[in-house]
Amino acid sequence: MAVSNHLRRRVLLIGAGGHARVCLEALLDDGVTEVIGAISADGSGAEALGVPILGLVTELDNLTRSERDLTVCVAIGDNRARWTITKKLTQSGRMVTDAISRFAMVSDTAACGAGVQLLPGSVVNAATEIGSGTIINTNASVDHDSRIGEFVHVAPGVAIGGGVTIGDLAFIGIGARLLPGLTIGAGARVGAGAVVIDDVAPGVTVVGVPARVVGTVDGRS
Repeated sequence: MAVSNHLRRRVLLIGAGGHARVCLEALLDDGVTEVIGAISADGSGAEALGVPILGLVTELDNLTRSERDLTVCVAIGDNRARWTITKKLTQSGRMVTDAISRFAMVSDTAACGAGVQLLPGSVVNAATEIGSGTIINTNASVDHDSRIGEFVHVAPGVAIGGGVTIGDLAFIGIGARLLPGLTIGAGARVGAGAVVIDDVAPGVTVVGVPARVVGTVDGRS
């Protein structure tokens, strides 16, 4: 069945790499979104991305001046870059959209902030909060009553137990496991495959089974 024009959503991707490819498919899942193209820092993009590369991030204003209904998806996996670009966009009054796959499972009692990206196979369970700009990546799960901050990246295959709190800009690596009730501090990094059994302080890096501190995000040990 044809979709009425007034129901359609027009989106521009910022970012044109592998993560943008996944966001693109999530955006197109709903049948009412048109992705007009992508822009990137250097004007290049992943091969056969599926939409045209329209130029540089620095050219955003020129590209969208006449597109008042256009929204933007910041399809960049790096937390700090995604945060910086999103803040600039919102301060200029531009609308940032989310990318929620129809293959994601989101509880009716969960709450998600603006610009979230919930990718195929992700699960957000009851009474959980997902902050603005956060990525819950492929097959990652966040159990009940958890609080995930803004611009967090929960990588593919992560399992987060119930009642976990994760601070802004934290990164949880592929396949990590977080036991229920833990607190992961803002800006912390959890290594791939780690099993976290204790709270993690802000700005530190933990790896291993069980996870142990190996340094800080800025490289200090």
